[in-house]
Amino acid sequence: MSEHKKKSKSGLMMVLLNVKYNLLSTLAFISVFLAISPFLSGVNWFHLGDFTLDMVNFYHTIMIPFVFLLLLYAAELLELGTTTRRIINFSTYPILFLTALGTIFFYPTSTQTVDYALQAMRDLWMGILALLFFVGLTVLPFKNREKVKKIWGAYALIIVATVSAGIAAVMGMIYEYGTLFGYASLPIFNNYVTSIGGLQVFLGNLITSHSHEMLPAVMGGIVALAVVSFGYERLPSFKRNVVNLGMVVAVFGTISFTYLYVISSFGTYVIPTIAPFGPGQMNGLALDDSQTGIVGLGAMIAIVGLYYVLSKKPIDRLVQLSELFTWVATMAVMFGVGYSMEFNEAYYGFGSPGTPPNGGPGYRYDMAFTNGHLLFAFFMMPLLAGIILVIMHYIQENERERRIIVYFIGAGTIIGAFGLLTYVITLFWVPEAIGLSLLVIAIIITTFTMARSSISKKNTVMSSSVKE
Repeated sequence: MSEHKKKSKSGLMMVLLNVKYNLLSTLAFISVFLAISPFLSGVNWFHLGDFTLDMVNFYHTIMIPFVFLLLLYAAELLELGTTTRRIINFSTYPILFLTALGTIFFYPTSTQTVDYALQAMRDLWMGILALLFFVGLTVLPFKNREKVKKIWGAYALIIVATVSAGIAAVMGMIYEYGTLFGYASLPIFNNYVTSIGGLQVFLGNLITSHSHEMLPAVMGGIVALAVVSFGYERLPSFKRNVVNLGMVVAVFGTISFTYLYVISSFGTYVIPTIAPFGPGQMNGLALDDSQTGIVGLGAMIAIVGLYYVLSKKPIDRLVQLSELFTWVATMAVMFGVGYSMEFNEAYYGFGSPGTPPNGGPGYRYDMAFTNGHLLFAFFMMPLLAGIILVIMHYIQENERERRIIVYFIGAGTIIGAFGLLTYVITLFWVPEAIGLSLLVIAIIITTFTMARSSISKKNTVMSSSVKE
């Protein structure tokens, strides 16, 4: 092999294994699809009720690369084994390529079989990476015992969140297989599905558990990665253990809701309402919602300790505070609006006879919350919470751009949260749409800033090499 070819191959390997470039590529992918979403067929962000099939496809187009971005970031942050990190980094472009192709082939009826195959390949690949990541986590205490001892709470939450998200992913794949082919080719499993209510009942329970479990698990993982990113192991033992206490609370919540969703999807358990009251005993908090809320409660406890590890540098402190702000905003929406509605389900649910969009007198407002909180609390807030961690570690310069990004995040979060409240009260969705637009702009600016930073550093290195 010629010297030129050797250098080209070496240069390509350096790019493929460069975590910053791979994070940037994933961010760019997310930014592009967020930007072009208004032009995608069937992608109507503000559609009362649950996401349509087109929106579900778009949601996965964004969120699966986002989960991959978290794997990239976490593997580097926790300094997992070299082999684990190399495999995850090498997977960047195949995952993005399969996701993009799957989205393209989703629309024509004639290519839907190709779409299923591509997305199945992508999902299986992600499953293997998640398993590899989990193995890397289990080995970590034997490689870096002292560090794990200091961050034991966050470490435990990362492991539990990884397992929970993995279970939710398997649920999604089993659902897709059952929807496309049924389970007749799996006699034992098919007989079991029949015994617990039949195919349609099982699929309904499965997709509900998948969608309700995946995001709280991922969000718990983001909280754990964030406290490690803040460097909470530097805190005095009492304050560090306040953060660890928050992590333990979140671990309990994650294990609890994971168990509930497993027995309600693969079993016959019906998730009850806690202390029901009111007409027809309709009002009250659903047990699973109480357990997912515990994860958020753990995050709120952790904030108390994290306050003492915030940077003294104003811009770095602003970035860190914007991370914590996404947690607070999510909990404000879920507790302040979501729980309040559950305690008034006789109005928001089916307080009078009828079917959607009829039912209770406030049923349409319930559908507005379903749509609005999926977009805000279960879409944009996790996205921002994960991306801010990338900003903290990989965009160290560019103070002006970072300040602009933080201002967009702050304004978008505040307007989006109050816009969601407006949407629920009046069915007027425009304020929330403005808030979400500002958050999308923040993500796009982040991508450009990170790209410019990478190019600038590359040119500096090349210039130094020439001088030498």
